[in-house]
Amino acid sequence: MNILKYLSILFLGLFLFSSCEVDYLDNPNQPVVAPTSGLMSRVQKQIMNDTRDEWFSGRMSLLWVQYWNQVNYTEEDRFQYRETVNQAGWNDIYSNARDLKSIIDINTDPILKIDAATAAPNENQIAAARIMLAYIFQMATDTWGDIPYYSYGANNPDFQALQGDMNKLTPKYARQQDIYADLLKELDEAQSMIITDEKMIGGDNIYGGDAEQWKKFANSLRLRIANRIKHKLPDLASAHINDAIAEGVFESNLDNAAIAFENSALNGAPMYRAFYVENRTDFAPSYSFVELLKGNRGPFGIADPRLEIYVAPNRDGYYYGVPLANSNGNVRTYRWESLPGTKVLSSTYSEVFLEYSEICFIMSELNGWDQTWYEKGVEASMKKWGVDGTDIISYMNNLPSANEENVLTQKYIALYMQPYEAWSEYRRTSFPKTFIRPGEQYTVRTLIKDATGAVQEDVRNYTFSPIVGINDIPFRVKYLLNEASVNKTSLDAAIQNMGGDAIDTKMWWMVN
Repeated sequence: MNILKYLSILFLGLFLFSSCEVDYLDNPNQPVVAPTSGLMSRVQKQIMNDTRDEWFSGRMSLLWVQYWNQVNYTEEDRFQYRETVNQAGWNDIYSNARDLKSIIDINTDPILKIDAATAAPNENQIAAARIMLAYIFQMATDTWGDIPYYSYGANNPDFQALQGDMNKLTPKYARQQDIYADLLKELDEAQSMIITDEKMIGGDNIYGGDAEQWKKFANSLRLRIANRIKHKLPDLASAHINDAIAEGVFESNLDNAAIAFENSALNGAPMYRAFYVENRTDFAPSYSFVELLKGNRGPFGIADPRLEIYVAPNRDGYYYGVPLANSNGNVRTYRWESLPGTKVLSSTYSEVFLEYSEICFIMSELNGWDQTWYEKGVEASMKKWGVDGTDIISYMNNLPSANEENVLTQKYIALYMQPYEAWSEYRRTSFPKTFIRPGEQYTVRTLIKDATGAVQEDVRNYTFSPIVGINDIPFRVKYLLNEASVNKTSLDAAIQNMGGDAIDTKMWWMVN
């Protein structure tokens, strides 16, 4: 019986080997070459997990552009960030970039690209990786300045990141001006190589493989980047602005590049997991931002209907932001702040790479602060967030006319929860003017209900005193401390080119 049993298993095994043609000497669940669909799916989700979470976003840029502030530990609000967060952010960004380069490597390898092409054309997969790399490297250079950089289509000897060559273990830091010029070239070439009547790439959770949408995404990202440097490289920027518009940018919210998360503790949106899974309820909307939305601060003077979406009512039914102060203890005594709105903290929240409203505000700027594009931007933002149509009309009827401050302040409101882009825009333009500035003294008036329901007013005075002595918000994040030990020559060259390694060292593209 045992012999028959083993013979049966042997013949069954031979049948399975011959009929399925699978080499079980390798583990089928751990392929040597990762499928490009898996790599793209991972990067689209993971880059948002890495940069929009309670650490790299919540302890840095989200605070510095005063969308949120902290309610307990306010060191980062006052510009003393944690080096562990800095290190993790750097590592995460380059890890995602390596996965995208793997997509390019697979689709350019003479043998591997044959199998890869069965899912989508090699050209389209390469283009998708180039577009995502442009997004990631723009964020990286806007965070630190000069950085190790990789380009698919350039031969610049200073572009040494993501190389397997042992000689590139200490890569040079490419100059920011060279990176920006190459980002524009990469996006232009990427959108030109897309075969629009074919699938873009598998695992695409942004556009479901729609190549036409990817082309719009590339051109819209090109428009954003060119607009940022138009005062530094006017001829180059103008050429890309005109070409990007001609090739086709976002035309409605249907074009928005965003990734929706799942209704689960494991795969829910980053801030949902921070608040409800990790119990990191350390954050609240900031005083300056809530007052802007209420019409009490800034140029508009009218209540914004996005207030009740961006911000949740506090326990008394009011909307108040947490103040910036000069110590943890001073902030902790204020206990009437609102939490972020339920949509913002939803497990299925969609994290945005780039959206139509931003394109509208850029178009308004490029056309001399055009009124029509300004109104389109405000309307697009409100519709994206689900504001009632009647409320949109009422707000638009009372909206002050377009000018530089109004357009850029509305752009700031629309970029809510996209803090790294809002941070870059503030550094580029010095708008909005609504931030609590270092050294500013201000009064917070809060309505409070007692146990009987009677309302009284609490009045408190605060002074915003950063730990790090600068006169504005940070202009950049300092380079990693351990780089001085592992890549000192390249680091020193970058610091010299940047003009320093302080948090108030300016970006190359900053005009003011």
